Amino acid sequence: MNEQQRHGMILKRTYSSGEEEWHCPTCGRRMLINWKPQFKKSVLEAGDDYAMHSASKGLLPTVPLDVTPVDADTPQAEAEALIEDSKLAPWLAWLEEVDFDRLWDSKG
Repeated sequence: MNEQQRHGMILKRTYSSGEEEWHCPTCGRRMLINWKPQFKKSVLEAGDDYAMHSASKGLLPTVPLDVTPVDADTPQAEAEALIEDSKLAPWLAWLEEVDFDRLWDSKG
């Protein structure tokens, strides 16, 4: 079985709106990323859809994103729940550790 190709994206420019244009020199993939107020990605040129693309800014290391594949047969609500679970898992674990019920019960 062949290992999936990995390509590194390069930040080409940041527009005054804060939107960033990223480019893959290996396959020509181009996309716009808007982080705020809500994350949005627009692919301008697909490049190699089968390659794993990763990116970094500054001195941060380049690491691939951890993606949970979703089948075409998976209902939309179930697919969104998978995504939300992966985003919320660290926060839910932290909330379990903090034990807010005890925090509110203590009389200061």
